[in-house]
Amino acid sequence: MADPVVRARDLWKSYDGRADILRGVDLDVAPTEAVLVFGPNGSGKTTLLSILGGLDVPSRGSVTIGGREISRLKESALAKIRLHDVGFVFQTHNLIDDLTVEENVALPLRLARRPSDVRVADLLATFQLARLATRRPKEISVGEAQRVAVARALANGPKVILADEPTAALDANGTAAVLDAFQLARTSYHAALVVATHDPDVKGFGATSYRLDAGSLTRVP
Repeated sequence: MADPVVRARDLWKSYDGRADILRGVDLDVAPTEAVLVFGPNGSGKTTLLSILGGLDVPSRGSVTIGGREISRLKESALAKIRLHDVGFVFQTHNLIDDLTVEENVALPLRLARRPSDVRVADLLATFQLARLATRRPKEISVGEAQRVAVARALANGPKVILADEPTAALDANGTAAVLDAFQLARTSYHAALVVATHDPDVKGFGATSYRLDAGSLTRVP
């Protein structure tokens, strides 16, 4: 069996001495695996994803991405991990309003100082966004914008995409389209996927499901 792309061990997190938000969380995510983390608002899902992606650090425990332990890295090193190894998709698409769809997708490549034309054209075609390339975020639907966010997250070929409530603002059609985009991220771009959600309509693609409640993570049969 291949080594996990993401490995979390004994993650604990509290803020300012308050009650623990995460309590001894263990999680392995295999290459191209889809993991769904269900839980109500306030259960710690966003905190977990933030720690897995190097946006936050655990109070105790460790996170390894691609065989590299990241939990105690300096910010400059974490920034490189976030740029190259992790793609993020949030509840709101977080696109830059002044950039076109094409420019938003190309942004991570430009930050990494990598050629963008071929990669961006491929992503726009795969996610059926080519016709929207010159439009700006306010000129497309919320569902389309979220597909742009998925394409942008894949720009630098990350090992894993972390998605935090990615369908919360979408209707049924938009949800289905974004879930299809996530499946393409795995099958066409070989990224693993961790989706945190409280939406029961987020399911399928052979995902491994967990429930996070009161800071504890348990696998759902």
